[in-house]
Amino acid sequence: MAKERICLLNEIGFVWVVETSGKWSDMFEELKKYKETHGHCLVTVKCPSQKHLALWVQKQRRQYREMKKGRSTQMTAERSDLLNGLGFVWKVYEDNWHEMLDDLRKYKERHGDYLVPQKYGPNRQLGRWVTNQRQAYKNMLKGGNQSSMAKERICLLNEIGF
Repeated sequence: MAKERICLLNEIGFVWVVETSGKWSDMFEELKKYKETHGHCLVTVKCPSQKHLALWVQKQRRQYREMKKGRSTQMTAERSDLLNGLGFVWKVYEDNWHEMLDDLRKYKERHGDYLVPQKYGPNRQLGRWVTNQRQAYKNMLKGGNQSSMAKERICLLNEIGF
């Protein structure tokens, strides 16, 4: 920027550095309260009263990914440590996959097999999830998209005898 423009902006009292950490800490405190009430940090935008917090949570995940890639971001190691201390979930989809795996283990304990009906009454998501895992595995064997069926997931499913 030209010195002339800098001088003009300085003359009108332009603020060059805006401190945002106060706002971040306010939102962090709000997330702590949310966790105390709900037992987790998975704030959803579906609840209108929590939309601003949900958007902030999404922003933290985006910034964390950027930080991990070595890009410039507002996320710091200190902030990620604070969020980790709350049990913050950085990869929601990954966390959900592991929850479904636990549900599948419980199903096997109750029923003795992994033949979960597509519309399994107590947990309709489980039937769809099992079908999706089988389909993703078949696609992977055919040389299709492997992103939804990582080797780690195959190992975890094999470990439980799926």
